[in-house]
Order: sequence, then C-alpha cells, then structure tokens
Amino acid sequence: MGYENVTQITAQKTIQIMSQVQSELDLTNRSLYRSWVSHTIRYNDLDPLGHVNNAVYSTFLEAGRTAFLQPMFDEYGEGKLDVVIARVILDYRRELTYPGEVDIGTAIKRIGNSSVVFVNGVFKNGTDECSASGEAYLVFFDLVTRKSTPPPPEIRAALETLLIDGVAA
Repeated sequence: MGYENVTQITAQKTIQIMSQVQSELDLTNRSLYRSWVSHTIRYNDLDPLGHVNNAVYSTFLEAGRTAFLQPMFDEYGEGKLDVVIARVILDYRRELTYPGEVDIGTAIKRIGNSSVVFVNGVFKNGTDECSASGEAYLVFFDLVTRKSTPPPPEIRAALETLLIDGVAA
C-alpha cells in the first residue's frame, strides 16, 4: 500500500473520529492558548487588495504548530517521526496589513492514539484582535513504515501540557 493510500485511509478514520468530538471552544479568546510564537508580516504576504493573502494564514497556523512540535521531533523522533495533515479548518475574521506582526497562539483540543487536533488563533501583535482561527487534524506518521503510529510517550506528555482545560485527552 502506497503513501497516498495509507494517508487517505488514515485521514478518513481521523476525520470520522474527530468529527464526533464537538465543542463550543471560542477560538478567538486569547486566553485559550498555551503556546505562543510571533511572526512578522512580510510585504510579499500581501495580495493585490493590499492585505495579507488568505493562503498566508495557513502558514501562520503551521508556524504555531511547528514551533511546538519540531524541537520534540528533533529530540525524540529519531528521524523517523513526522505528522501528516488530515484536515484543516480555517476561519478568516479580520484583515491584516503590512507592516505588522502577529501573535500565533497554539493549544490542543484532543489527543488520540496516533492523532492530535491543534487549535490556533492569529492575533494582531499585542492585542486581543483575532484575525483568524483554525483547527488542524494531524496524524503521527512513521517515516520508515509509512504508516500512522502513536507518538513516543515523551511527545504525548508534552502534547498534554497544551491540552485545553475541560477537554478530554
């Protein structure tokens, strides 16, 4: 079975499981997030309308997740662990313009056996003004076997530190 088939099957299972977990989280609430990273808005992030292009917001969310995940993968992944995205939900709320900076908040909504749901908020630097929010459903992926895999215990423990209070792991 090739990468595409494994990813498709894993993504379908993950979406089914995660869709069952419904919550009323206010992703625009800055206090929800446990981890933060700042990102500079670049001139080339703009579209012809003069505001940040919609595709750039996905990059902002990725920057929030990566800042948290990459150090753990470097330490505990042994070069064999990564994640694949099964689903992304992105809500655009307010435009952003150049020049400027954004604060990207990251938290975890749910941790499964081999999957995790990250939530992110993109805030105008130093304010409570949420410009976008989103969810990313990720599946841990063994780069050698090309199959989904549970994260190592050290990574799972670190993920639990970002878990939103009152949401089941």
